[in-house]
Amino acid sequence: MKKLTLGVAALMTLAAACTSKQNAGSQAEAQADSTIRINCMICVTPDVRDSVVLLSKELVEASQQDEGMIEYDLLESATDESSLMIYETWQGQDQLDKHSASEHFTRIVPELQRLASTMDVQVLKAGQKADVLAALRLNCPMKVAAENRDAVIALGKELVAGSQQDEGNISYDLFLSTTDSTRMLIFETWADQPSLDKHSAAEHFTRIVPQLKEKSEMGVVTFEMAAPGTAE
Repeated sequence: MKKLTLGVAALMTLAAACTSKQNAGSQAEAQADSTIRINCMICVTPDVRDSVVLLSKELVEASQQDEGMIEYDLLESATDESSLMIYETWQGQDQLDKHSASEHFTRIVPELQRLASTMDVQVLKAGQKADVLAALRLNCPMKVAAENRDAVIALGKELVAGSQQDEGNISYDLFLSTTDSTRMLIFETWADQPSLDKHSAAEHFTRIVPQLKEKSEMGVVTFEMAAPGTAE
């Protein structure tokens, strides 16, 4: 059965550069607090994959022109052909609402829902802490030069294989942009902070992650995911 679920998250941790102008810093902080990240996970069967990719790319192209869009892309798993992700960031709720009411969204998304085996839409909001923690979500975007791409993919797949066996891991995968060969994302979910801490001290992490950082521009964004039915 196809399903569309909504997960609400809290607390996005961002590293920000210091500024000598207090007003500029306050403006940047306010903007970060309103930012909304969406991970839309799409599971597809082989017979509809090409159609889903084509429709999703059309949605990406149109949505990148929407007001308040920070980033919008279609990613594909490097380890599982059935797994796709629409990865998007918006300046705030008003801009996201306008996008959700746009012609391209209201036309294409129902088609994606019809074709996909499942769609899991996870809305991750900045500046809110979960009262009851369900999980920790990490989005680790990477910008990779062409000459390092194959090496980074190989290292990323090795990291995925090791990390999926770690205690407390809920999901861990490497995703590749379908529209920009220089963009990748490590997408991971952990049961709690102790599990993440153990993972961060694991041999595969301490060996592979420094190599990834050498070969790419790598960032980390952490969200606390609230348990269903708790305050957002």
